[in-house]
Amino acid sequence: MKSTNDTKLKPSIILRRAYILWAGFWWILGFFLLLPFFSLCIFIPALRIMMPALNMLWCWLFFPLAFLKVKTIGKQHIPEGPCIYIANHGSYMDIPLLTYILPGFPAFMGKSSLGKIPLFGFMFRNLHIVVERNSSRGRAKAMKDSFEILRNKRSIVIFPEGGIHHKIQPGVAEFKEGAFSLAVQTGLPLVPVTICHNWYILPDDGHWLPRNGVCKSIIHKAVSTAGLSEKDIAALRDSCRQIIAESLDKEISDGPAKYRDAAAASVK
Repeated sequence: MKSTNDTKLKPSIILRRAYILWAGFWWILGFFLLLPFFSLCIFIPALRIMMPALNMLWCWLFFPLAFLKVKTIGKQHIPEGPCIYIANHGSYMDIPLLTYILPGFPAFMGKSSLGKIPLFGFMFRNLHIVVERNSSRGRAKAMKDSFEILRNKRSIVIFPEGGIHHKIQPGVAEFKEGAFSLAVQTGLPLVPVTICHNWYILPDDGHWLPRNGVCKSIIHKAVSTAGLSEKDIAALRDSCRQIIAESLDKEISDGPAKYRDAAAASVK
């Protein structure tokens, strides 16, 4: 015999499944409507000046129609020139959110599997950076592509954790050094970004059961790398991780109870 609790859960799960289909529909529709223009930007590089507007159209379609509230703090900290954004990574929602809130047309560094998704992968491979993390040659190519993009005055977004670590959410895994080495070698500033609630809204737990929340992010003050050398990379990495981890902890402890409860449940 099924418990009363199981019976009560059913309507909630059905609604959440229906919602993910609704939100996914608008994300995919936006992509297909804009795919011809993305393709033009790929084959005619001069047209890539259109990409900020195309990305905004995509996000303006998706976020309101998916009933997602977005709140961004600290936009005044974004430098005028190119920079390297570093952010914690806890959800598939992170890339759409950063596309929405960051100015211009930053290049995302993503795992090679993103480049293998039909159609979307074609766009991502040609307009962003894919990295084969298990291949030294693949990592070297990603770094070379990153240097080229930064030389062209385009910012880069990197998730230094190297992927989503769903078992530690909400938390921040150890940072890899690639983003910090890139920043030191180019002398460009690092801009830490805390993504506060995406781990709760769409957790990467394999269930695809979204929850209601605010897509909040905090853009911190830029961290200068001028005058730094290779020996400073580890300390730079650790200090940037501390900025993001401490602000994430504060958001959870000071925020609505549902985030604290979910965080407490995740460690049981």
